[in-house]
Amino acid sequence: MPPPQDPPQDPAVPTILSMEIDDSWESEYRVRIGSRIKYLKIVSGTYDMPILLSPLACLPPLPYDADTWTVARIAYNPSGRLEATLSAQQLAGVQNAWHGARVNVLDLQRTAPLSVRAFEAVVAGPGLQSLPLGPRQRVVAKIARFEQEIPSIERETRAYQLLALRGAAHLAPRFLGHVLEGDRVVGFLLERLGDRRSATVDDMELCSGALGELHGLGVLHGDVGRRNFLVGRDGAKMVGFERFVEGAAEEARTGEMQRLRSVLVDQPVGFVFSGRAYHAGRSF
Repeated sequence: MPPPQDPPQDPAVPTILSMEIDDSWESEYRVRIGSRIKYLKIVSGTYDMPILLSPLACLPPLPYDADTWTVARIAYNPSGRLEATLSAQQLAGVQNAWHGARVNVLDLQRTAPLSVRAFEAVVAGPGLQSLPLGPRQRVVAKIARFEQEIPSIERETRAYQLLALRGAAHLAPRFLGHVLEGDRVVGFLLERLGDRRSATVDDMELCSGALGELHGLGVLHGDVGRRNFLVGRDGAKMVGFERFVEGAAEEARTGEMQRLRSVLVDQPVGFVFSGRAYHAGRSF
């Protein structure tokens, strides 16, 4: 059975792709309309929570089809009138685009969510030609939804680059390429690993061996929760390199190995999802 697909997009209707609601400061929204992605910021006090959860119908008119702006800030002006202030702000992107393959984020058809930033997808459009994939073959995509998430994607991107440069790419899922939004890099693609589960105490040797090999490169993983070790027949692979640290001292590496052992002993057994790459509890 083919995987489910995103519903078709009406190019005239804006659709919220991501949201981060904060009624004490600003709520942020990533919105698609046709082939464009815009960003909305709603100032605290502008709307009540029920509207913040689905605000598009309550916004002042916005020229979504115009290329002259990227960010709209919604707030009441001093006279009490609701206004949208448009900005052509140049949004930050990942700088270390080391891999040759590029895929437009709008060419990713989501098939399953994994976390707020990661999802399974199939690649459509011209980006598929640059990837070693068959038609409808699923991948894992991880993106920065908003600018403040770019640094962690940058760090993970560097982690996969270092693994490739040091001959240790087998310690993680295969890095397939970068994800673009317009002309900026906002994420990456990984191979989808089937029949994997999160680590348990019975996997101590496999996980400590993989982590020890990573430590041999002089780096820390940074987050050795059991969910970041995907165990299969060929051993353990690591994900979740958001806190990856290069040039770590031996003392820090020893401490991380001790934390891994403590985590595997203390945390409960994970679930097995045959045929599904990862489940929502993992820290993708």
